[in-house]
Amino acid sequence: MLHFTNLMAWYQAQCNGSWEHHYGIKLQSLDNPGWQLTVDLIHTDLQGRRMADIAEGCGPDGHPRSPRWICCLVRENQFRGVCDPTQVERLLQAFDRFRTSGVAEPQ
Repeated sequence: MLHFTNLMAWYQAQCNGSWEHHYGIKLQSLDNPGWQLTVDLIHTDLQGRRMADIAEGCGPDGHPRSPRWICCLVRENQFRGVCDPTQVERLLQAFDRFRTSGVAEPQ
């Protein structure tokens, strides 16, 4: 729950009367099944930050190859992550680590 609280605080800190009208955060379910997290980084202190891709249990196309999987990357000023239904907390942790250190590798 801590990582969701951190995500909410980061979102609130970005809301300046303009950013939230054009950008934001999406957390949605997938039909794999799984979860998808997309965070717009443009016009934030994270804009332009890079990270090494995370791909556990995913093929090169990002599609799951095992029952437990998580894939995260930063492209086009967005943090994008997907995971199986059991790893949503780990997905939020990956963003939190990226946000605080520039490294998203979950331990």
